[in-house]
Amino acid sequence: MGLINNTGFYHGEIVDAGLSESSGGFPQEVMVLKALKVYDPDSDSYLPADPENNEITWYGVLIDSKDRETRNCKQLKKVTTWDGASFVQLEEMEFVGIPIAFRVEEHTYEGKTTLQVSWIDTLDASPTRTVTKLDKEGLIKLQQRYGVILAATKTPAKPVSAAPTKVSIANSKIPAKPKILASKKPVAPKTVVGKCTADDAYTECYSLKRDDVTDDNLNEIWLKIVAEVNTDENKITQEQWYEIKQAVLGQVSKV
Repeated sequence: MGLINNTGFYHGEIVDAGLSESSGGFPQEVMVLKALKVYDPDSDSYLPADPENNEITWYGVLIDSKDRETRNCKQLKKVTTWDGASFVQLEEMEFVGIPIAFRVEEHTYEGKTTLQVSWIDTLDASPTRTVTKLDKEGLIKLQQRYGVILAATKTPAKPVSAAPTKVSIANSKIPAKPKILASKKPVAPKTVVGKCTADDAYTECYSLKRDDVTDDNLNEIWLKIVAEVNTDENKITQEQWYEIKQAVLGQVSKV
């Protein structure tokens, strides 16, 4: 069999697989893929793949330079039954014959252009969507990192009727009253029984907020309570961040 010589989104199967090290010394799974069908955008359907040129090799680095699992690793777990817990288990597993979808694209390096597998997925994956969205964990981390900045630069909503215009939030000052009703719980606990970082506090508040509490609501409550503790966030102690977390959770948490 020859190599695939056209870009596209293919349905096929795994014909060989094994664990190795990349040129940079990182663990990688190498899989030989065989194309059976190719997506035709004109008819929005799958057509038989070229039976003579239907194989390509996927090189999936699984751990990056910061010892984090890569998206390749997440997709490998999605396509196969590997749980990601053991490389020994991965090497012992039999992947031959597993159905797989994969995207083949051009890749140029040092002036040379080759065809490479840029993505693997299950057969129900969209053949046209190329934008990869963050998972819930990644979204929480992103919101944790930039939530306060977003709230501080938010454009005030235009009033629909004669209702009062919402006051915009700026530079971590006390914001306007949030849309949701305030809880009867105290704004801050009388005693501090723990400590945490600002990032840990915000992450927990974001992950435990009720469905009716929007990101804007959370950010408004967060900024208000932070400002009540200290307008200079660099001077807030870990004990105070814990106090802030408890106060925010008192207004937004599910329990």
